Amino acid sequence: MTSTTFPDASARPRVALAFAAAAVALGLGALAAVAPPAPQAKLAVIENVREVRTAKAVAPKVVPEESLALAARFDAEGYDWDAVLAGNQEVPSLVMKSLPKDLVHLQNVDLKKSLFFRTLLPLALQINADIEADRKHLLALKAKAAAGEPFSARDSRRLADLARAYKTEPENIEELLLRVDGVPPSLMLAQAAEESGWGTSRFVREGNALFGQWTWSDDHSGIVPAARDEGETHKIRAFASVKGAIAAYVRNLNTHAAYERFRLQRALGASGYDLTATLDKYSERGVKYVDTLRTIMQANNLAALDQARLSKEVLVVRR
Repeated sequence: MTSTTFPDASARPRVALAFAAAAVALGLGALAAVAPPAPQAKLAVIENVREVRTAKAVAPKVVPEESLALAARFDAEGYDWDAVLAGNQEVPSLVMKSLPKDLVHLQNVDLKKSLFFRTLLPLALQINADIEADRKHLLALKAKAAAGEPFSARDSRRLADLARAYKTEPENIEELLLRVDGVPPSLMLAQAAEESGWGTSRFVREGNALFGQWTWSDDHSGIVPAARDEGETHKIRAFASVKGAIAAYVRNLNTHAAYERFRLQRALGASGYDLTATLDKYSERGVKYVDTLRTIMQANNLAALDQARLSKEVLVVRR
């Protein structure tokens, strides 16, 4: 949402909603204290502030049936957010296409955040699990090369496919290993909250666009921002599911040149909290953006999620 312009068309998120949506809609005092975005971002923020204020004005008249039904389903299945945070419960393998469209009308702040996190965490863990499977294969290939063993045709094809997907060369396994790695769930959820206004932005409701990634490509579905400057042609990239949006965000961090420092620090074992310092280029707000992410992580104890584990139990929610 508030990222510096980069050549990679899929890699530029736009201005985050957290200053407006988290401080205004959720009433989080800690977030309300964060300095406002830079002047060049004001139009986008104003657009979303109006949206949030309008939602607040009508919220008491709207019963968020979809959100309440999802909360009831989670409760019936025993999906307890406090238990997950405490490390006392595995996370069910959730199959769900999108967040509730009426989440913006849910007045219970704690329930709103709980629904947001409980929906996204299983999907984040699933994406990391898929990446880990590819990483294990790469490590096996690295060991084979070190032992002087030739690659099979299948090994070579797999290596070429990964190199293409992660935008590097197949012969550079070390560079691939820097890229083929997961993102701490604490960081994923903090950025998702910041960039999507806790799942209430128009872009999330219309196109599952959790991270507000910009696109100029005709190959991607997109949503035209209401506050787009004259002469601009970008759209906010839309996705068929929130899982697709998370996967694209992770791929962005794993491939774009702007996040090389992120990848290097991750390889050295930096925590999700510490990795926020490497994302000052993600937003035009720079270090203030980093501070906001850290506030969200601390206020919601998100660091605990980096130890969360997926359950074999599959929870299907048809949405």
